[in-house]
Amino acid sequence: MANPSAASVASGDPLSLVIGATACQVIGGLVPQMSPFVVAGLIDGLALSERDAGIVASVELLALAVSAILIAPVLPRLSYRRAGMSALVLTVAAQAASIVSDGWTSLVLLRGVAGIGEGALYAMSLSLVASHCCNPVKTFGLFQLVWAIGSVVLFGIGGEVTAAYGHRGIFALLAGLTLALSPFLLLIPDLRALKQTATRTPPSVPLLGSLLFAAIVLYVAVSAGLFAFSGPMGERIGLDTAAVGYILTLSTVVGLAGAGAATALNVRWGRAVPISAFCLGYVVVALVLCLWTNPVAYSVAVILSAVLYYFSLPYLFGLAAALDQSGRWAAAAGSAYLLGFAAGPVFTGAVIAASGYASLATVCVTMTIVAWALAVSIVARAFYGDRLADRLRNSAT
Repeated sequence: MANPSAASVASGDPLSLVIGATACQVIGGLVPQMSPFVVAGLIDGLALSERDAGIVASVELLALAVSAILIAPVLPRLSYRRAGMSALVLTVAAQAASIVSDGWTSLVLLRGVAGIGEGALYAMSLSLVASHCCNPVKTFGLFQLVWAIGSVVLFGIGGEVTAAYGHRGIFALLAGLTLALSPFLLLIPDLRALKQTATRTPPSVPLLGSLLFAAIVLYVAVSAGLFAFSGPMGERIGLDTAAVGYILTLSTVVGLAGAGAATALNVRWGRAVPISAFCLGYVVVALVLCLWTNPVAYSVAVILSAVLYYFSLPYLFGLAAALDQSGRWAAAAGSAYLLGFAAGPVFTGAVIAASGYASLATVCVTMTIVAWALAVSIVARAFYGDRLADRLRNSAT
């Protein structure tokens, strides 16, 4: 079998491969992107508490994360097209059954099954691009562009259907979008992942990588929890679900400024300064969303959280890539992102149910500070520590 990546170096990546991978990415990531409406729909449609609604959402996100992590090692032995179609069938079946389900237990089971299929598709999209695209960075950038443009439309529609039909509306929207995108999976080449050569890892990297893994889980859990409960937080101060949807739409548009700022700034000011900036920003966002009941302040905080979110991820994933050029810790950072996104709604719902929004503010601030401390200590040890050691060796000679 010819190497499609090598064949496409001169002519660019095949359009069918890029479209198929993008479809996998969107289907696999729909639920994390639409989680505020899933939580709000469960609360409104089934009269669930924040805790129970958060559990349903987190079970699916956790299944997505675990599925993506577990399937990654076996992807080289699988046909992308066949595995993708199998995961699609599983996802569509669970999505359709969720529309007519009224029981909390059955929804937990069905959303967990859906998460398995979604996680497999999410992992396939990343593996397909990494192993067969001649310019993976360009294709990953296309993913973000599709998410940004699509979210502007989806947030507006999601707010309307959730306000009108509750959980049935949002699950029907997810199922409809999955079915609409499913034909594009047929464009995925019937290929297997290319084998990668192994590289040695310096002894200090596993420790630093593990610390970064923990930092990303904590940071993303806070951001995902606040994002998932932005609907209930808005309703708490008098906004309806449709209004929250339009605020989220605006936040997505404005949030692109964060990605642009990260691209332009890069590491011109180092890594510690930007990391400190977005962690401090999220502390402010958590305090405003949890403690202030003003609709204008809520709107500004939601928009600021989107800007910080788009700004922060390039630095966190870039730090992981800088630790190990073989890409192993960058892949682990992606797993940490999924785990944090899965844990966020359940921990947020549990804290709200147990002790209210004031306690949630305290927990979010604490977790963000811990994540910041871990990240800046990694920067200090991985970069400045090496420079200091070199200076000491040079002064001794």
